[in-house]
Amino acid sequence: MKLFSENLKSIPTTEKTVLLRLYNERDELVSIIPNISGRQGSIQVFQHIADAKGKISLDAAKEGLKLFGEHVEDARKNPGKHQKLELLLGLKKRESLRIEIVESTCRDLLTNLSGQKASAAECEVFIELLSQGKVRAAEKVNGIWEPQPYTIDGVLNYFGTHANERMEGKYWDKIPLKTANYTEDDFVNGGVRYAPGCIVRTGAYIGPKTVIMNLAFINIGAYIAGEGCMIDGGARVASCAQIGKNVKFGAGSGIEGVLEPAGRLASIVEDHVKIGAMCEVTGIIGEGSVIASGVIMASGKKVYDEDTGDFVPPLKCEVGDKTFLLPVIPPYRLAVGGSLSSKKGNHNTDAVILKAGDLRDSATMRHFTKQGILYG
Repeated sequence: MKLFSENLKSIPTTEKTVLLRLYNERDELVSIIPNISGRQGSIQVFQHIADAKGKISLDAAKEGLKLFGEHVEDARKNPGKHQKLELLLGLKKRESLRIEIVESTCRDLLTNLSGQKASAAECEVFIELLSQGKVRAAEKVNGIWEPQPYTIDGVLNYFGTHANERMEGKYWDKIPLKTANYTEDDFVNGGVRYAPGCIVRTGAYIGPKTVIMNLAFINIGAYIAGEGCMIDGGARVASCAQIGKNVKFGAGSGIEGVLEPAGRLASIVEDHVKIGAMCEVTGIIGEGSVIASGVIMASGKKVYDEDTGDFVPPLKCEVGDKTFLLPVIPPYRLAVGGSLSSKKGNHNTDAVILKAGDLRDSATMRHFTKQGILYG
């Protein structure tokens, strides 16, 4: 049996691949392989065995396993050690995988960005990938949000290679506005409404059917999926924050950003969420939830669930020797501001309260609507 390293010499290299996404037959994202040190070989194999449409059949998977050489037996003996390879091992008859390839004009782009040694031109190529939504600071893989550290590296590398310059005749900054050079066709084809006074920096992705109202601010690395999104007046979407489809983000509200350390999970608002006015959001807001106006979320702030009578545990995000605790609002819940008494009852502590009931239940919705605390 030939070694994996020897087999790689017989198939095409993938120096201009930025990353590869793997989807199952239900079109669910099951893996992301960034083209960084230690991952290039896997990308080579998956690209080589996929057909012209990006499909990997069972026969192609068997061919891929031959190329992985000695790693196949190690994967069988040590489940979880070679997760990408296990996708091929677990493929059954009439099943398939699909790959999606993100490429650039630069060689080894992510490797250069990770060492913050990329040139200004390489950084601009990466920021354009961010602007187009082809790379993101966080993605949901197998139902779990995963940080994508190369995005942070790319943004920081961009800052290091670009000096401040005069922009729009009155600004002194490193990052131009996303729409600075837009033509009328660019606006029409983008399908986004930019109201007067809004500010969207290059490196932010804004999906079609998004409305960005007056004085709203969208920072570099932010991702807004669109499909009915409304970023209301004076709202702030910070660097690398992720917002799903059909989200109503209330006037004056903000969502926390992240630029350091690389590897920390960004704040995320999932699909169909409604956030009231003057809220501050951090952590993960589950699909279909509603955040009442004025709710302030922060790392370390407790989230109390009236349904269970207990606290919702935060999501732990470990980066090196540091642990970050990110608040979590479960899907289809109504969150309001409130306070909890101490055990001795001598003081109260601010908290986020999850009201009892599921927002998919019509009786629950009618009850909350009568109370006037749902954001319309």
